[in-house]
Amino acid sequence: MRPNLFTLHLGTHGLDIHSYGLLVALGAIAGVLLALHQGRRMGFDTAAVLDLTFWALLAGIVGARVLYVVLHVSDYTRLCAGTGASRPALRALADCAAPLYVWQGGLVFYGGALAAGGVVLFYARRRAWPLGDVADLLAPSLALGHALGRVGCFLAGCCYGKVSPFGVHFPPASVAYHELAVSGLLAPGAPLTPALAPTQIYEAAGEGLLYVLLVVLRRHRRFPGSLVLVYVMGYALLRAAVEVLRGDAARGFLFEISLPRVAAWLALPVHQPLALSTAQALSLALGTAAAVAYRILRRRVG
Repeated sequence: MRPNLFTLHLGTHGLDIHSYGLLVALGAIAGVLLALHQGRRMGFDTAAVLDLTFWALLAGIVGARVLYVVLHVSDYTRLCAGTGASRPALRALADCAAPLYVWQGGLVFYGGALAAGGVVLFYARRRAWPLGDVADLLAPSLALGHALGRVGCFLAGCCYGKVSPFGVHFPPASVAYHELAVSGLLAPGAPLTPALAPTQIYEAAGEGLLYVLLVVLRRHRRFPGSLVLVYVMGYALLRAAVEVLRGDAARGFLFEISLPRVAAWLALPVHQPLALSTAQALSLALGTAAAVAYRILRRRVG
């Protein structure tokens, strides 16, 4: 895990290149290029597709960051308030501006997806484009970009899993190390975190498989909108499953369901709840809605 890939030395200053920000940027670029390529094949104006992807990406990043900050508002409040000791004004300003540091990690997918979805809906109506075709155009790009972004999560150490004998250890510069240390679950001066389930890699692999599935299904679309509905159903199942292994406490639970036998079978701490987190509930709701919509639209086209 390398939260900072390398440092660019510019005179007397150094610029850290964060792995999370770099992977998110690469995912965005890959997604845009894929959308432009497919857009030409589907007869969409290239400049218009580029315009759409730009605003959708911007809205997605803002929405994902806003939801992350909301979920971690107490942490950012404490950081801005400081420890009580005096600190330089520039340091205090930098601490209070921490919510803006997207490149250091901290995006919530569902917040970004909802914000970007709103932009896509607005843009499609404004251009009088069929919403189903536009959504199908962007679905594979979303899966590909999200897969690369989750690799960035792994390198940064955010969205980490529960303690597991099949896990990986995160270093002091990672989000996982910091959050475990702050919560008192890590001994002071510990060189690494305990072995934590690499939930980021599991989700990245699942997104990669979804991308391949969508590319295959794209050649034989049953109806406009079918690809995006398949993506929503597939991601909902993936996220609900991965959430069982997630260990970051900030996600929150609607109510806690402990399944000691299942936890033991997965080699997880038996006292920790496996459900029902907010993300799991949202995943199940969206997946069910997508399945119902798919069935209805499939019947309409015979």
